[in-house]
Amino acid sequence: MIPSHWTIVGVVWLTLAIGYGLFFSFPIFFVPLVEEFRWSRALTAGAFSLSTVVQGVMSPVVGVLVDRLGPRRVLLAGAAVLGAAFVLASRIGAVWHLYLVTGVVAAVGLTGIGWVPTGSLLARWVSHHRGGVIGLAFSGMGIGVLGMGPLAQWLIATIGWRLANLWLGLGALAALLPLIWLGVRDAPATAPDPLPATPGTASARAAAPHPPGPGVSVREALGTGSFWALFLAYLFTPLAVFPVFTHQVAFAVDLGFSALLVAGIFGLMGLMSSVGRAVFGAISDRIGAALAATLSFGFTAGGTAALLALEVQPSMLWLYAYAVLFGLGFGARGPIITAIASRLFGGRRFGVIYGVLNMGNGIGAAIGPLFAGAVHDLTGSYRMAFVTAIGFCLAASGCFWVVGTRRKT
Repeated sequence: MIPSHWTIVGVVWLTLAIGYGLFFSFPIFFVPLVEEFRWSRALTAGAFSLSTVVQGVMSPVVGVLVDRLGPRRVLLAGAAVLGAAFVLASRIGAVWHLYLVTGVVAAVGLTGIGWVPTGSLLARWVSHHRGGVIGLAFSGMGIGVLGMGPLAQWLIATIGWRLANLWLGLGALAALLPLIWLGVRDAPATAPDPLPATPGTASARAAAPHPPGPGVSVREALGTGSFWALFLAYLFTPLAVFPVFTHQVAFAVDLGFSALLVAGIFGLMGLMSSVGRAVFGAISDRIGAALAATLSFGFTAGGTAALLALEVQPSMLWLYAYAVLFGLGFGARGPIITAIASRLFGGRRFGVIYGVLNMGNGIGAAIGPLFAGAVHDLTGSYRMAFVTAIGFCLAASGCFWVVGTRRKT
């Protein structure tokens, strides 16, 4: 039985909620790791930076596998590796263990269930209103962060960080493997029809998509200015986001806020990111990708400024302002970039083209956490790192306007 468009969107939503909720629980585990092993913050954050390098390197590889094997097999393998990584994390005893498990194994697993296979799957099933539909599907990431942050903190406080990793890993395996096995079916590399208004109105044509067209080749894509503008947008966006995201819990705890309280704020930020992904993905279809992305970067910059304000006035109001503003912007560009890329470069080679684009995201996300940790180790403050992140909001938003002037839609 071929699943409906809505089934695919729902499975992607749940898969990303579990997978990214797990992976982005790293800031929650960051504090107990530093406390137990007395590693420097730069050294500890370096594991997260390595993970983003691995994700960037693996993205084209995963893209090739998606094009050859289909998204379903890649998603199953990614779920198995990610769950196993968290089980292994319960045995960390040295810094190289952290780098191997979090920096390599978990990163490979996340890439296998992340942007590339799910973006390719959605591009094959959905042709109209892609920004809104992809934004809705990708909003699962934020809900995952909402639930996983407080859950991870509660488990750490109750049974310790080792058993917390173990149970989270086993739970992910038990949930993701059946979900993907039963809910995902591969479709041809181009989607024929818009998402039906209701499940009951899906036509037979929508249930049996057209054979794929050749689309754009990898060489043709790499030869366009739009591709490189999107690449730079993917590079600059994590430089604006991850210096703040990775160190947000440690920053607030340093200022005297309790770890459990901050975990709740972290969860609120995740909830708002779900709203932001869905809203900005949808409005990009109406007002244009460049303007939607620019507005989202405004929220990111405002949230970072609110966090910086805590150094002057350590008030809960600033924490809530951070969670709402930064959360609305967090991840909002992913659906926009995916929708643009699928329109420009859709076809049989979209998986690998999208994978190469994600290398930019991996590079930027690798530099950001390490840079912020090094700044803190040298100066005793995250101030300079956070101000620099605000600057990258401006640089990244400019890239979307370059794509907008070159788009062939």
